[in-house]
Amino acid sequence: MMEDDHSTIVDTKDNGSVYIITFILLLIIEIPSILCTIFILIFFFFNWHLIMIKVFHNHAIFLLIIISLLYITLDLPFIISYYHLHYDRFRTRSFCLWWYWLDYTLVLISLFLTATASIQRHILVFNARWLHGTRKRWILHYIPLIFCIFYPSLFYFILIFFYSCVTSFDDDTLSCPFPCYSNDFVLFYIDWMFNVIFPVVVIVIANIALICRAIYSIEKFRRPRSRIWKKRRKLILQLLAFSSLYVIGWGPSTVISIIDMLFLPNLYENTPDLYYINNSSYFVCPLQPFICLFALPELVKLIKSKVKRRSAVAIIAATALGDANR
Repeated sequence: MMEDDHSTIVDTKDNGSVYIITFILLLIIEIPSILCTIFILIFFFFNWHLIMIKVFHNHAIFLLIIISLLYITLDLPFIISYYHLHYDRFRTRSFCLWWYWLDYTLVLISLFLTATASIQRHILVFNARWLHGTRKRWILHYIPLIFCIFYPSLFYFILIFFYSCVTSFDDDTLSCPFPCYSNDFVLFYIDWMFNVIFPVVVIVIANIALICRAIYSIEKFRRPRSRIWKKRRKLILQLLAFSSLYVIGWGPSTVISIIDMLFLPNLYENTPDLYYINNSSYFVCPLQPFICLFALPELVKLIKSKVKRRSAVAIIAATALGDANR
């Protein structure tokens, strides 16, 4: 979130290399990520019934892809610009507030979707029969996903635009000022703990529990029902790929913030370079589309078949050309 990204008190002149590296890496990832996202969305569009209507675990993946596209196209360019120029190019009141709302909302939606998918994957892997009824399907599957979309949007819209305070703007500052609600110590930490730390912890615990349940069930299903275990293994590996990205991107800053809040209150102030660990969260959404390729076996099969077909055509063409030259 931008809340911690711009709050660094480190002099940018003394840490220019960090800014340059972050700028270059984000710029390198952005274009391939956009192309990959569009490619996946086209695949979803032409295979909607096959991979969306019949397959429940693809719903969260589809929503994460949409969020990634919005983040990469509407939010990330301004972050890249900040690390290139060392200041926010647009610092008007309306732009800053809307940018914070968009950034916070997209980040929180992606965190909540991944946490929800981590819990729902237990149902899909071990208790799929729970989703047979329409009512249970709505309660256990659709409503949580809908909540993940609307809660962050409304929560930050109210806090940023309607909270009883005024965000001060100084023309001499290099970056957009934080929404004024962050000056409320209690509200700020409730927001950080519930909307960032909580979903990250849920992702970690849910995935550890899923691995433990999978190990426990290996011997039980390996011989008599190997097909069931093979299907479960694919679902587990798909979730682990997504979750690992979020744990790597958000884990370090989450651990440091917990230490700062509970054990060493002045940790960030005493070691300001720790602020740059938060930069890892920038790469979660841009890298997400590439993880989606792994999570969609139908798309992987399509790519492999096209590659094999083109290779076969190239071999035939080369053989024919060689025979003609003789």
